[in-house]
Amino acid sequence: MENLVTIDGPTSSGKNSVGFLLAKKLGYQYIDTGMIYRAGCLKMLQENILEQDMDRILEVYRTLDIRFETNDHWKMFLESIDVTDLLHTPEISKLVPVISAIPEVRKIMRGIQKKLGERGHIVMGGRDIGSEIYPDAKYKFFLTAAPEIRAQRRFNQLVQVDPSIRFEDILRDMLDRDHQDRTREASPLRVPKDAFTIDNSNLNVEQTVGEMLRLIDSKNKNDA
Repeated sequence: MENLVTIDGPTSSGKNSVGFLLAKKLGYQYIDTGMIYRAGCLKMLQENILEQDMDRILEVYRTLDIRFETNDHWKMFLESIDVTDLLHTPEISKLVPVISAIPEVRKIMRGIQKKLGERGHIVMGGRDIGSEIYPDAKYKFFLTAAPEIRAQRRFNQLVQVDPSIRFEDILRDMLDRDHQDRTREASPLRVPKDAFTIDNSNLNVEQTVGEMLRLIDSKNKNDA
C-alpha cells in the first residue's frame, strides 16, 4: 500500500509520539492500535469484567465505540468521552498483555485495524501492524530502545499522575511485557520483513521522525 506507514515496536519505544509527529509531517492521520486494546481494557475495568469471562470480553471488543482526534494533540475517545489520560494506569498496563494475547480478541482487532487502514493516508502504530495486518505496506518501521530508557520514559509519564510509582517496578513490568509480547502464540512481536529498524535510545522524537522521513525519501528515490 502506497499511502500507509506502519510502526511496530515494544512498549514505550516512542510509537505514539513519533507516529503522531510523522503523520503531521506527511499530512496523514495517526492511529495507535495499542490504545484500542487499552480502551477495551478500560471498558472491562469499568464494567468489572473478569479475565476469565471470555464472552463478555469479546462483546466489549466487538462493540467498542472509539474515535481518534489528531489536531494539535492526539486524543482518543471511548463512547464520546476523552479517555486519553486514562489509558496508561498500572491496572490497564497489566491487563493489556493478557487480553491482547487472546486469539479471538486479536481476530476482532484485525478487522478493526483493516477497516481503519482502508481510509488511506494513515500512519498506524502497534506491535503486529507491519508483520501481520499490513505486510504489504510500502513503508514499514520498527522502533526500539534499551529497556531502561523505555522504562524511564514510562516512569516520567506515570509519576506525574501517581508520585508513589517506582522506576524499578516499571522496569520489571516492562521486561515482563516484552517477554509476553515476543512469546505469545497469537501474532508475537517481531521485526516485519523489509522494515527499517530504528533504535531511538539516543534520539528524541524530532530526530527519530527526521530519520524516518529520510528513509522514506530514500526509498521513493530508489523505487523511482
